[in-house]
Amino acid sequence: MEGTVFVHHGSSESIPPASSPGLQFLYRFIPALDSLGHDDNRITHFFAPNAPILVGSSPPTAASQAVSLLEVRSRHLSRLHHTIHIAWDIDLAGDRRWVRTSDNNTTADENSDRNSQFVASLAGGMQMKRTVMFEATSATTFEADPYQFAVQVREFNILDLEGHDASDLQIVEMRIFLDQRPIQAYASQLHIQ
Repeated sequence: MEGTVFVHHGSSESIPPASSPGLQFLYRFIPALDSLGHDDNRITHFFAPNAPILVGSSPPTAASQAVSLLEVRSRHLSRLHHTIHIAWDIDLAGDRRWVRTSDNNTTADENSDRNSQFVASLAGGMQMKRTVMFEATSATTFEADPYQFAVQVREFNILDLEGHDASDLQIVEMRIFLDQRPIQAYASQLHIQ
């Protein structure tokens, strides 16, 4: 696969304004992901409506369903924070295995490597296709915890993004890899269902 890769070392807050579109997306996305606001669901517009969210080996959940579950999360948590360690933004627009068709869509090149995995072709004349991957530590603090201890878990996330341009990129698939057991065990100790 050919594509340009941009790398960022450090927190999402330290992503520079002149960085790549995928890193700029991450700069805006992480505060929305960490938001626990009850009245302002800021995360909805980051996802395509039917984008699957996959956590580990669990079955996928549509973004439209997962976003409604975030309201439940906000009732039990006093704080959630993701500290990014490293992030990669891969620009897939230059991938030669995809060719532009006469109707301004993209399709697989018949001569491409058939053994490789790749997300479905861009629909509706989309012009940007990126994959953003990031390694982070999430810190989860429960409302019911009198000590306000932050349960920290390492995680790795993959965001497949599509859009007409950098301003309207959306997640079309999100994959999250983490061990949820420490969070679940601590919630169980606090008797949170």
